[in-house]
Amino acid sequence: MQLGGSSKEVILNCDLTRYDNRLTKGQKGKTIPDFKCGIWGTQDRFVAVKFDCGATMDILISSLDYEGQYINS
Repeated sequence: MQLGGSSKEVILNCDLTRYDNRLTKGQKGKTIPDFKCGIWGTQDRFVAVKFDCGATMDILISSLDYEGQYINS
């Protein structure tokens, strides 16, 4: 979960259509600070993301790019 701070623009760098058919590689969205969607949101490896396609889900940080760079760099 992203603790505090402001929302960050992200791009999904993998295909997650097995969880939601809208979550194809390249989908853009924004992180949701201080929010978890499900049980995985409590782990620090996940961040809640609201995608422009309408999907909202806890996503592994390694599955997201931030301004063209890996989000943890």
